[in-house]
Formats: sequence, C-alpha cells, structure tokens
Amino acid sequence: MFKPHGSWLYSIEPPVIYIKASGCFNREGVLGFVKEVQADLSALPGQSVKQAVINLAEFELITADSLTVAKEYFHGLKARGYERVDYISPSVIAKSMLESIWRGTDMNVHFYSTAQNYIDCYPERDYVKNWL
Repeated sequence: MFKPHGSWLYSIEPPVIYIKASGCFNREGVLGFVKEVQADLSALPGQSVKQAVINLAEFELITADSLTVAKEYFHGLKARGYERVDYISPSVIAKSMLESIWRGTDMNVHFYSTAQNYIDCYPERDYVKNWL
C-alpha cells in the first residue's frame, strides 16, 4: 500500500459541500478523502447535501488507479441526494476527465473558469470567496 497523495479541505454547509482539492491524488488519497467526507456527512440527516462545489485551482492530476475510485464516488452522489456539482477553475485536462466521468449520467454539472465566475452566478454565497 502506498502513502496517500493529494490534499483537501472541505466545509459542509447544508445544502452545499464546498471542497478544495490540491496536488496530485493517488488511489489512497482518493480513498482517504471519501472516507473522511462520508464520515462527516453521516452525522447529518440523510440527503442534507444537495450540491457540491469543488475548487480545482490547485488540483494537479489523478492516477489511473484512483480514477476508478473517483468515478464510483461521483456516480454515487446522485443516489445520495445530490442534484448539482459545480467545478471551479479546472485545468483543460481535469475538465475533459470530469466531462468523461459524468457523460451519460443525468447529474447537473457546471464548470466555472474562476471563483469569481461562480460568485457572479451565486451572489448570495459571496461569503465563500475567500475560502475558494
């Protein structure tokens, strides 16, 4: 087993979870993220979170073996009550990978080139701009 790679910060503010992913993720890093987030979400009433906002400005890449784990996690969001996923500042490669992951699902997925573009669409969430 390898040491987990990749780092994350998140804030759960129902109905939204804000996530900031940084660095390169391997399988162990993705599994660590999933385990930590699911533990915190399990303390909330079922389906409290309806939207994920994921800042990828500092995200670098994901290994091939971790892509399968990430895909399973993302596809499970719909079953857990999520209605929308917003990605902020994805690289061209990350956006292409995410579009591939979500293709064929009915999840409402949007991409924003900057945090400000996201705030412009959700001005009531201006409070998160320093965190994003």
